[in-house]
Amino acid sequence: MNAIHWTVLFATTALGIIGAGPLGAQQEFFAEGNRLYQEGDYQAALDRYDRVLDAGFESSALYYNIGNTHFKLGDLGRAILNYERAYRLDPRGKDVAANLALARSLTTDEITPLPGFWLFRVVSWWVHLVPRTWLWIVVGAGYIVAMGGLVMLILNRTTVWGIWGRRIALVGGTVAVVFGVNLAALGFELGTAEAAVILADEVSVQSAPADDPVLQVFTIHEGTKVRIDRRTDEWLEILLADGKVGWVRAEVLEAI
Repeated sequence: MNAIHWTVLFATTALGIIGAGPLGAQQEFFAEGNRLYQEGDYQAALDRYDRVLDAGFESSALYYNIGNTHFKLGDLGRAILNYERAYRLDPRGKDVAANLALARSLTTDEITPLPGFWLFRVVSWWVHLVPRTWLWIVVGAGYIVAMGGLVMLILNRTTVWGIWGRRIALVGGTVAVVFGVNLAALGFELGTAEAAVILADEVSVQSAPADDPVLQVFTIHEGTKVRIDRRTDEWLEILLADGKVGWVRAEVLEAI
């Protein structure tokens, strides 16, 4: 068994910050979920983690633990779904990336992605370069530095301290604006297509939004990641990484 397998099957669940501000009972549920996971009571652990989510808190650590728990319960689709959510919040997390890669390797469908346009790849790399938590810290620090420099400038307009205050305010403001744009792009998911994971065992993909065997174009299976392009009341048009397009019923997948 290679190192990645050991990561999923035997790693201690992550301990991390679930959200900003006082957590109260939610922090206790998170810790209790970790304890139950270690004791092998995975369904009870999942219940505790779900209570934290229901209270409106989320983090990469929480989704990572939920993904591990679903993996232990044999629910590959939901394991991948939660690993994807953890990865979205912290794309630099090595444990998340390793477990996600392992879970993907166990899916039925083998999909070779089409090469993306280089400019889109560069923009995506820049936007996801710094985790969201650190972006908040950097933007906040830049704002504080800029305000401090502005105060120095106002109080010492005609002295050398005024010159340094102008420079400090410019640097702090630039940092706050540049990384603030990144934070806004992540927060509003600008330029990010809506993605989802197939949760049903096997799904017939139709050429039109209708349950007609004649319209079936291909099948996909649990754990496959897709992009959602269009919606109707009960159907979604999806796009696979290899360029295949079709319609599936909305209940067979869940958005990341």
